[in-house]
Amino acid sequence: MINDIRNIKTLAGNKYKNLKNPIFFLTIDALFYMMNYAMFYFTIIDLMNNNFTMKKLIIYTFIMIFAIICRFILNRIGYIGIQTEGAKIIQDLRIRMGDHLRNLNLGYFNSHNIGNIINIMTNDLQDFEQVITHSTSEIIKLSILTIYLLLIIFAISPLLAILQLIISLAGLVFVILGTKKGAKIALKKKHTMDNVVSRMVEYIAGMELFKAYNLTGERFKRLKDSFNDLKRESINTEIALAPYVMIFQLITDISFALLLLVSTQLFMASSINKVEFFSYIIIGLSLSNVLKAFSTQYTFIQYLKLATDKLINVHNEKEISYELEKVTLPNYNIKFQNVNFSYEKDTPVLKNITFEAKQGTKTALVGSSGSGKTTVTSLIARFWDCQSGEITIGGINIQKIYPEELLTNISMIFQDVYLVNDTFENNIRLGKPKATKEEVINAAKNANCHDFIMESENGYDTIIGEGGSTLSGGEKQRISIARALLKNTPIILVDEATASLDADNEHEIRKSLSILTKSKTVITIAHKLNTIKDYDKIIVMSDGIIEEIGNHNQLMKNKGRYYKMYIEMEKAQSEFELI
Repeated sequence: MINDIRNIKTLAGNKYKNLKNPIFFLTIDALFYMMNYAMFYFTIIDLMNNNFTMKKLIIYTFIMIFAIICRFILNRIGYIGIQTEGAKIIQDLRIRMGDHLRNLNLGYFNSHNIGNIINIMTNDLQDFEQVITHSTSEIIKLSILTIYLLLIIFAISPLLAILQLIISLAGLVFVILGTKKGAKIALKKKHTMDNVVSRMVEYIAGMELFKAYNLTGERFKRLKDSFNDLKRESINTEIALAPYVMIFQLITDISFALLLLVSTQLFMASSINKVEFFSYIIIGLSLSNVLKAFSTQYTFIQYLKLATDKLINVHNEKEISYELEKVTLPNYNIKFQNVNFSYEKDTPVLKNITFEAKQGTKTALVGSSGSGKTTVTSLIARFWDCQSGEITIGGINIQKIYPEELLTNISMIFQDVYLVNDTFENNIRLGKPKATKEEVINAAKNANCHDFIMESENGYDTIIGEGGSTLSGGEKQRISIARALLKNTPIILVDEATASLDADNEHEIRKSLSILTKSKTVITIAHKLNTIKDYDKIIVMSDGIIEEIGNHNQLMKNKGRYYKMYIEMEKAQSEFELI
């Protein structure tokens, strides 16, 4: 329990202290709620002693009305306060978790499926909000009521109170055992839910393909199976928890009946008087209902605790380390020195990579799929950190530089362009959030996308759809280049953007890229060798090693791997033209 409170405080951050006042008001509300029992108690005493008068009726009624009014005010202040502060905590936590995820190594995302991450950022955060805004205050309220009612029973008869406490604790053991068993099954349910979300994302993203192969609806077996798994785990979770809670509630009901017999015997033996006897009946019955509610809330909060545990696990994931939050690079030379890297242990992807790309030069990476080209660019952007060796920019090891500071110097143009469901203007402005409208338009013109933007329904204010669904591949590429032009960084990383485009789009994008890369340090993953003939340096990669380095003329003279690749490309083009 102490560890759970510590986790809640950690996730709530500095705003945790703001919950104290609402919880205090809700606690006082519980105390005023107890006045009802007190008034019942005094009424019974007066009736038994024939002392109940109209004056006392008015006083008791006035006290109860006063308590109800106070409860209304306290409950309203406490409820609104805890909901408001809970919403603020969740808002702040969402932002902090988003920032935290952004600062994690990409290895985290490779080892966790997208459904798990989406669930953590949506359902688990919502469950955590339930813990803060509902369950915590309810548990506190029920705990206070339980203690208060036990104290009243103790005042009536210490023996009854001790017996009640022993039986309640014995019943609570079943609830604790049940929640421990249920938690394991509920965790399986959460993992199953992760898979459902992953399958749903997969299904929606691949709708075009699934329609083409008639795999929609029940025909998409992966999605259907995940739904069946979720149904099974949901039923298993309820079945696992229900018996223990029912046993506790049964024990509570039986204990009241047994203690009623004991209290009757005490009354018959004159150990308690009739006032105390009837008071116990009312208080004991009330305690029975409170304990039932407590067992339900305890079970519920233990289930919600799984969400807290998942959130704290993400929170405790180690972020990418750095030493320099701000840095002024003396130049933009990129240097790899004996760099080794692997995504998985004992499976090297880069082996002893050494090269230098001078400021203002163009360097191309060529090689077959899986040779390590994309990994090189990912390491430059610090999406990953190398296991050994050193990567420097301007002579400074990039592992010392704060990743966001490093990326202020780098723009990336890749084949897979992602656009958000927003306007053309805001999609381009992602490159420079504070850019003026004029700067956005100039970038669009230089990227050769101004014309088709202006032809759209609302110009730069046109919504382009999730992922740029309303645009062609070439149009999306040009928007991506406009972003990079607006950002205007000294280093450009390019995964050849024209590899899968038609001739017209390729021509337009090449014009845009020539403007973008002018006087910049450029690293390009090249798929068409005829596009890099004028590059300062071409690095030929194979199976994670550098096989050749040189410019086009040098490599052609060497007649090595690059020469063979180039000749094969020319031969393929000639055969295509003959067709």
